[in-house]
Amino acid sequence: MTHPTTAPEDQPSTSPNYHYMGLPGARAMLTNASAETYANLVTTLNADAGKGAIMCIHGGVGLGKTFAVNSHLDDLAPHTTLRIKVGSAKIQALRAALYKKLDLPGEAPLNSTRCEAILKETLSDTPRVLVVDEAQWLDTRAFEFIRELWDDENTRLAVVLVGAETCYQKIKNRPALDSRILVWQRYKPLTPAEVLAVIPQYHPMWSDVPADDLLWIDDLACHGNFRQWAKITYLLNEAALNPHPSGSVAPTRPDRPGAGPAYSRDLVRAVLSRIDPTQRHTG
Repeated sequence: MTHPTTAPEDQPSTSPNYHYMGLPGARAMLTNASAETYANLVTTLNADAGKGAIMCIHGGVGLGKTFAVNSHLDDLAPHTTLRIKVGSAKIQALRAALYKKLDLPGEAPLNSTRCEAILKETLSDTPRVLVVDEAQWLDTRAFEFIRELWDDENTRLAVVLVGAETCYQKIKNRPALDSRILVWQRYKPLTPAEVLAVIPQYHPMWSDVPADDLLWIDDLACHGNFRQWAKITYLLNEAALNPHPSGSVAPTRPDRPGAGPAYSRDLVRAVLSRIDPTQRHTG
């Protein structure tokens, strides 16, 4: 299952742009992993008669985990999702971030008992979805705090933990939390078949590029990593608007206004040298 969820022209102008660097013209792609995430979110949000469950999505960086979760929750729970990106492993930072996301008055109380009581009371008012991104950085007490919030008999909280590959083992080392996770999902790089199905639809730049060239780029630089594809697409798109050091501008496609520069392997090599100048890109 690999097709765009919505075309860019169909997206409301107020919807967040979750694409890497706000890439113009990029489309949200429903890959196999993203479709699985949608199904897992539905299960998690509807569990226990709507109280919600806990799920964990983990995998390497740049594979589209956070993009998929954010995009799907804009559809499934647009007004009740609380998104926290972990900047500190400490529970104090997590409590303060959640207090702020709930739009509670003033600063989070320094007294931990008082603060947690306010948070639990607020989370009992209406069903919420708590998304914790970069969850691999949380320490033991912070993980336990999330478990306690969900465990409370009065809260109505679904929890989505999103983290790097190491997040899996960190949670497995905490049996109390591990035993409460209903759904696990591991993200993996796109397969060559998925690259050929997804990338031509991801951005107009790739729509007419031969399959052999797409596989060449993936083998040379991307290795099934969506963020790496996004970087290359962004820089190729930029090449249409900015002169090269030689003073020339990459030729554009007159038949596709806004589609970016005309594709060539030389142009790709030039972009790859900007991403990693220590590598010699041949082929």
